[in-house]
Amino acid sequence: MASLEGIRFPFPAQPSARSPKLRIYESLFLWNQGVDDVVAVLRGMEKLSCADKESLQSAQVEIEEVRADVNADFVEELVDLERVDEGRFWKQKRAYEKKWRDPDDVYIDVEQREDERKKQGLPPRIGIVPYSAVADEEKRIEDEREQKKQRPSKRKQAPKADDEGKECSPGEGP
Repeated sequence: MASLEGIRFPFPAQPSARSPKLRIYESLFLWNQGVDDVVAVLRGMEKLSCADKESLQSAQVEIEEVRADVNADFVEELVDLERVDEGRFWKQKRAYEKKWRDPDDVYIDVEQREDERKKQGLPPRIGIVPYSAVADEEKRIEDEREQKKQRPSKRKQAPKADDEGKECSPGEGP
């Protein structure tokens, strides 16, 4: 007999939060394990002196046919479930990848693809400007931004206390 170590038999006594899919796979496992046990018993019976070996072997073949049929039916249904889950999880994974991916990584991908095309003897699809050619321009733009941040703002200053009350005639400044 096969060991049930690590396998709950046949279903948990209390309702479980485990996935329904897990229960299907567990059931399929237990089904196959039970068939293995039956086949092992039949093989053991072949050793008995009163056994009709040909009849027992025929029974084993019939049992294996039923096992294969049940497994195929389950697996056909599981394939559909798994494909739906695969698509759903793929979309979720892509959403995380988009969230975490550096938008400039696309240039690395393009560069790698262009290298592959070159190795295959194919012409380039696009021209790639080396980073060194744009690095100076990016540095200049970044420096300009920093300078703008550090400049004092040119706000209109309030009049001085000694200038208060004085009126200016046209053409005179404060």
